[in-house]
Amino acid sequence: MTGLFVVVDGPSGVGKTTASALLVRLLTQEGWPVHPTKEPSNSVLGRTARHGTDEYRGLTLACLVAADRYHHLETEVRPALKAGKVVVCDRYLPTSLVLQRLDGVEPDFIWRLNRHADRPDLTIILTGDPTRSRVRAEERGIHSRFHRGGPDAGRRERDLYAHVATELQNAGFRVHHHDVGEHTPEQVVAALLVEVRRLLTATPAAQATTTDADLINES
Repeated sequence: MTGLFVVVDGPSGVGKTTASALLVRLLTQEGWPVHPTKEPSNSVLGRTARHGTDEYRGLTLACLVAADRYHHLETEVRPALKAGKVVVCDRYLPTSLVLQRLDGVEPDFIWRLNRHADRPDLTIILTGDPTRSRVRAEERGIHSRFHRGGPDAGRRERDLYAHVATELQNAGFRVHHHDVGEHTPEQVVAALLVEVRRLLTATPAAQATTTDADLINES
């Protein structure tokens, strides 16, 4: 595959969708061919997963989300990468490792269920103040039972995303963990763009020999 697979993930309301859209816009302005996408996908499987969190729980929901992911990879992500595009995906494996874990699914099962999912070239995890994130999520509209628990649930979600950032690094993923703090979306994306440009301008050999010391964790 000749493209670049970038994932932007994090708690609901932290600003990942805004950051993803802005990252796509700036990369496009720089002349890179970009394919924006998201999970759950816009397929029937994805819509069922997105709007079915009150009906489906635990192992059932975890399997449904994984099925949508494999279909998404096969029908959209891999073809875009093969065409040399920068795929920017709003949510991916970190969401499963957090939300399915909050739903009582064992982490080992989540990893096994997703073991054939493609590894992104860069996984960006955004975290921030959970109270502010919950307010933003409520203003946007809550559609999932995972995001109705108030500040305490927000803190658990934020803390799990920070834990998952380390978990992914330990599994060999290239991770950039960024706390949004008081920064504007433009300031956040400026930092993210540095990391994406670094991969876009590196030679394939340089990317292949990157060591763990090159993984960036701004917790």
